[in-house]
Amino acid sequence: MNPPLTRTLAILTLAAMALLATTTSAWAAGVADPARLRLTPALLDRMEAAAAELRKLPQPPDKQGNEDEVDAESVDDIARKLDAHPQVRAALARHGLNSREYAAAALAALHAGMVLAVEKAPGAKPAQGLTPEQRANVEVMRTRQKRGGK
Repeated sequence: MNPPLTRTLAILTLAAMALLATTTSAWAAGVADPARLRLTPALLDRMEAAAAELRKLPQPPDKQGNEDEVDAESVDDIARKLDAHPQVRAALARHGLNSREYAAAALAALHAGMVLAVEKAPGAKPAQGLTPEQRANVEVMRTRQKRGGK
């Protein structure tokens, strides 16, 4: 895997947990689908701050070395996993996020990051079939990448 893609995926994976909690304003507006969620620099900042705090928490016993666990696939799956840990819920709340918002925003950011990672591949047409919100998210992430992550 090339270094920029690896870095992007690593950042997005770490941000995913934080992003799940940062979509409060979008959820309040009724946005439950990551494909319809519009990321903002402020939301991404809150998600990054939450992710930094979450990385400092001890790993829950159910996550230590359990590689057979099925990965969460939906916003609700991810939110349930986050909600199962009071320290995670509290950390998200300190940044104005809840588990459902964070999950949706993380998935939206992950998708935008993946589009950016593959858009330079020969013959790639990653922008085809994207919602207007997804297109905007790609641009927010592109701008953020150019500024070094912030």
